[in-house]
Amino acid sequence: MTEESVQKKKSRLFPNRFKGRGRIARFAFLKFIRNRLLTGVIVALPIFVTVWAITAFIQFIDTTVWKFLPSSINPKIQFGYDVWGLGLIIAVLGLIILGSLASNYFGSALLRQSERLLARVPVVRSVYSFVKQIVVMVAEQRDKAFQEVCLIEYPKAGIWAIGFITTNLQGAPERTLGPGYVCVFVPTTPNPTSGFLLFSKREDIKILDMTPEEGAKMIISGGMVSSNEEPSAYNPNDVKSKTHPSGKMIL
Repeated sequence: MTEESVQKKKSRLFPNRFKGRGRIARFAFLKFIRNRLLTGVIVALPIFVTVWAITAFIQFIDTTVWKFLPSSINPKIQFGYDVWGLGLIIAVLGLIILGSLASNYFGSALLRQSERLLARVPVVRSVYSFVKQIVVMVAEQRDKAFQEVCLIEYPKAGIWAIGFITTNLQGAPERTLGPGYVCVFVPTTPNPTSGFLLFSKREDIKILDMTPEEGAKMIISGGMVSSNEEPSAYNPNDVKSKTHPSGKMIL
């Protein structure tokens, strides 16, 4: 009796055993495909998002810069093609030149004269003075603002939220509440550009041993990322299979 005939006879005698082996083999194959697909997504997604963000930023700068420059120097109009990144280079050089002019005597005088002219325009005056005040304040306190990550009891006692100490309380709120208060910005998840400004005593908050970057990552990720340590490499073999109560294996 040949080995093939023996296997056929066994399959007739024990059909469920061989069906079970086929089901396990199909499950193992599907699990292999699923895990490799997840590995590919995990590897490719950060690269794709990084490239997309950089490309979109440079494209935005290029498009904005060429709107303010004469068409005679635009390579797309003159030669029929774009020089990718040229607008960004022109913007950086323009800012360097502008900063150099504003740093000397004649540039400062010209800047003050321009501000006097803008101060005479009703609508432009309000917008310019507001934006300038914010920019100057941020520039003066750039070494202090958002450098401390803290926990603050919010929105009620016993519930803590992560926030950033921006500065010491100043102005009318400081005169009303008294000294010792700080401004705490509590961002929302997953969009940290919006949030709440809270005034709290420094002794009522807990300073965390975290960098601002770590705090931002924790907020954006909803608490899943809490440090700058590199995550361990994803191993598709570590994914455990689940079993349905009926006894069927679930991918």
